[in-house]
Amino acid sequence: MKHSVTLTSHTVRTGDGKGYKYWQLRWFAPSGKRHSANIGRISRVSKRKAEKLRQAKEAQLRERPTLRNPGRVPTLNEFTKVYIQSRKAELAPGSIELHEQTARYLKGFFGETRPIDQIARYDAREFKTALAKAALNFVNERKYASMSPRTVDQHIRNARTMFNRAVDDDLITYNPFDRLSGGLPPIEKNWHYVSFDEFTRLLRACPNQGWKTLLGLCRLTGLRQGEALALQWRDVDWEKNRLSVWAPKTKRRRVVPIAPELLPVLRVAFEDAAEGELLVVSGVFAPNVWRDFGVIRKRAGVPKYADWCHTLRKNRENDWIAAGFPFHVVVDWMGHSDEVARQHYLRVNDHDLALAAETQIPDQVTQKVTQIEKTETRPSNATNSQLVDRQEVEDKAGDRIRTGDVQLGKLAFYH
Repeated sequence: MKHSVTLTSHTVRTGDGKGYKYWQLRWFAPSGKRHSANIGRISRVSKRKAEKLRQAKEAQLRERPTLRNPGRVPTLNEFTKVYIQSRKAELAPGSIELHEQTARYLKGFFGETRPIDQIARYDAREFKTALAKAALNFVNERKYASMSPRTVDQHIRNARTMFNRAVDDDLITYNPFDRLSGGLPPIEKNWHYVSFDEFTRLLRACPNQGWKTLLGLCRLTGLRQGEALALQWRDVDWEKNRLSVWAPKTKRRRVVPIAPELLPVLRVAFEDAAEGELLVVSGVFAPNVWRDFGVIRKRAGVPKYADWCHTLRKNRENDWIAAGFPFHVVVDWMGHSDEVARQHYLRVNDHDLALAAETQIPDQVTQKVTQIEKTETRPSNATNSQLVDRQEVEDKAGDRIRTGDVQLGKLAFYH
């Protein structure tokens, strides 16, 4: 048959000399060349299951004849090389290094010449086990006794991302890493709310105007450290109170509002800037930022932050959300995705609880709540007109609920 796929078995030898029997599917390309793909170890995949996989493969080749010639499927070495190169324009250098490390582990376990369509889900699970047992130590110059579960999960996520790209490009029909769950909850990030008093102490402890401007951009506008240090005066729109920020991490430019509290800081920095100065933040030596902030923090007498710039950014995002700005708008201002915001940035903190406890509900809302309570105690034989009145009260119970203290410029942070 033109689209026939046969089921057979064969033995695969690993690097340690052990042999394992696998189910294998075989079919012929239009050129007459025979191709094959492993679908599972015989000890783990029943013959009935293997036959179902054979039928599924046959139906797939019938629907997509171009898949009959897997000669276009790259080897693991070819695929990872192209993948890493293509992601360099999308990911930060640190993320690229992590993906390169994952690629080394993949090639160390499967071999560089392994076609990526011959990596099955059971192979992916064994790869995860090998990572945890430090069986892939030989690919590193620096050896490790064991790999933490979170590091293992990180490499599995990277591998899943890589093979998702292969699926999107129609190089493979499914992702062998798609069913390997991380098994661990996200790391709970240290959270600290930087109050107005604390932030004022930080500003007073700064050695120069450059540091005040840097902290102001991070806390009051939510800029990343690199974004703030690269910001130029031409990016400041004084008329509309906006910043045009280039984000090296996302490789795009976004527009961010200038908070009223930041304007005086920026104006002082502009007046103090030397003639011809391009950068908004001057007098800050980038390689020593972390060390110098530690000195400022100690001088100000504030708690130690796990990541000072990240902490200031998270505070700004939470303030914007609390001020009532739509979530998608705030996410765009911050320059990250919805998922990143929900998982790593937004937190319920003591400041939110205290703000809610101090917020007064308008009198008209209290009156409407009282009216609703009264209508709910009416006897069951209420007239139709009474029921209509009750419906009108219920429909309008949430009208004009506005909390004045949760608006930009009226947060407790600004008082």
